[in-house]
Amino acid sequence: MLLFTVMAVSSVTVLLAIYLAIFTVNIEKVLVQGGANGPYDQPKGPWNGKFKMDTALVNITNTLFSKNFSISGVSSNCYQCDYQVLRQNAYQYAYVILDTKHPFKLFIQTKTNMNCTLKSYHFQEYKKYQIGIRTVDEEDKLTCSFDEYPNEGMQTYFPLFVALGVLIGMAVVWILITKTCRKYHLGARWGIFDDHESLINADLGSPNHLNRSVSPTEDTVSELKPEKPAKQKRLNSLDTFRGIALTIMIFVNYGGGGYYFFNHARWNGLTVADLVFPWFMWIMGVSITLSFRGLRQRQVKKRHIFIKIIKRTVILFLLGLFTSNLGDLTIYRVPGVLQRFAACYFVVALVQLIAGPNEDSQPTGKWWDPIRDVVVLWPQWCFMIMILVIYIIFTYAIKVKSCPIGYTGPGGIGEGYPEAYNCTGGVASRIDEWIFKDHVYHKGTFKDLYRVTVYHDPEGALGTLTSIFLVFLGVQAGITLYTYATHRARVSRWLVWSVILGCLAIGLSGGTQNEGLIPINKNLWSVSFIFATGSMAFILLAVCYLTVDVFDLWNGAPFIYPGMNSIAIYCGSELIGEHFPFSWNLEEYHTHGEQLLMNLVGTGCWLALAYYMYYIEFFVKI
Repeated sequence: MLLFTVMAVSSVTVLLAIYLAIFTVNIEKVLVQGGANGPYDQPKGPWNGKFKMDTALVNITNTLFSKNFSISGVSSNCYQCDYQVLRQNAYQYAYVILDTKHPFKLFIQTKTNMNCTLKSYHFQEYKKYQIGIRTVDEEDKLTCSFDEYPNEGMQTYFPLFVALGVLIGMAVVWILITKTCRKYHLGARWGIFDDHESLINADLGSPNHLNRSVSPTEDTVSELKPEKPAKQKRLNSLDTFRGIALTIMIFVNYGGGGYYFFNHARWNGLTVADLVFPWFMWIMGVSITLSFRGLRQRQVKKRHIFIKIIKRTVILFLLGLFTSNLGDLTIYRVPGVLQRFAACYFVVALVQLIAGPNEDSQPTGKWWDPIRDVVVLWPQWCFMIMILVIYIIFTYAIKVKSCPIGYTGPGGIGEGYPEAYNCTGGVASRIDEWIFKDHVYHKGTFKDLYRVTVYHDPEGALGTLTSIFLVFLGVQAGITLYTYATHRARVSRWLVWSVILGCLAIGLSGGTQNEGLIPINKNLWSVSFIFATGSMAFILLAVCYLTVDVFDLWNGAPFIYPGMNSIAIYCGSELIGEHFPFSWNLEEYHTHGEQLLMNLVGTGCWLALAYYMYYIEFFVKI
């Protein structure tokens, strides 16, 4: 009876999810299309079309018929940008379609240089506004009025809340189903809840089992007995962490519902989309540490380890070339996501091979005992700090053609205009231009906003240096994991690292988006960026470790499954992501609800496929 009840609730939840998704799409269509037919939606000017996502309409009416006017504007997200002309030589009526993601400032000017400025205003999606040029005052200045049409506009985030509620409901139902199946032994009978061990030694490094044999201290109080070794327990929190990063990466790569915070920052700043790649890099460092420990315990020769490093590096690089390009060899992109994984893996793994710590003979009882996990890596810390210094010198102390020294802005009409118009990314772009020529990323989130005409690759050569340092921070987390045997010792040190890195990131960026000494910037992988994302990675690992491995509050599902097959899932999502059911063609004037539904379905399909691969014990390793 209980099973029947749970299954019934599950069915109702799924139907509710479908209904809410359809309802969300339809209600948005009423708001958009209803506006075209409603009494308040016929503008006095010539516009009579539809809205695109994240836009609003502003009508401008000029009652001073003898004075032509122009409309200029600038987004608050465009740092140090001047006003850009939106309409010019308008006479009686004009309109502009404005972006609603960020506040916008408008400037109206006549040919006789009379003007009025409308302060920065955050326009609402799908809403209409009216600006009236009324009179000229005694000081020969325009007087402009600002009003809103009484149309409903759009609750932009309503579909997101609906989706969140549905996902939470489905998670609760799934928990009830699994508990019921385990209680009545249905999972074992049907074969859906077996505790399979991942057969993968790891893609991008291995979250291998821990077999600690450290000297007893206050943190390692377990007795060492000459008994038969107990079965080693896999750290599922590492797969869960990797799966969380990969799932979010797929979701944002597919569009993230069209929400700006699920897309990369235009230049400086940090969004959800900016977190997942560095998290993935960081957890690779943790996995490398545990993988090398297993190799040393099995006494694998260094020559064989080096061959393995070369093999994995080459495979990753070639996979990156294959997944990030089409067939045009004239602009075939050389840098990329997996290419950077390959470069960072090669350097960090080689450092581990040459200067890896002898963890089984760590000195104890010294003054540095509380930080012996850091002290044991002092040669590597020296090397990594040197890499960071090289990045800083190249970025801020070298003069290149057409660029102010130390320039790290977006170029175009932004910071440093007009001297730095063709200096997007500063030295980083010049290095890529010298090494890769035209074989770099030709798009960019910053190009339209800053009207940039040159190319900049966010996975370029110079940013690889800071990426290596970020992977090494993951190595540090892995060293902490097997240096200390108690959960408290591990988690407390991870949290301390998080605080240190967070403070460094805030200090360098000044706690602001653009005004700090070194702004947080994913396009350049700035020092503050790797500190900020590394800080969050330490926290996320601590949360996953406590909930999954320590207190057993969560088994990591559904994220643990793509985490066990990350290479296969990532490459698949890149290669066939534009095909149904992972995506489909939407209307030009689609809404957030429609795109969010498509992106969630696409991401969910990969989660389901990852679970199926886990169920049939199919794992891809390199």
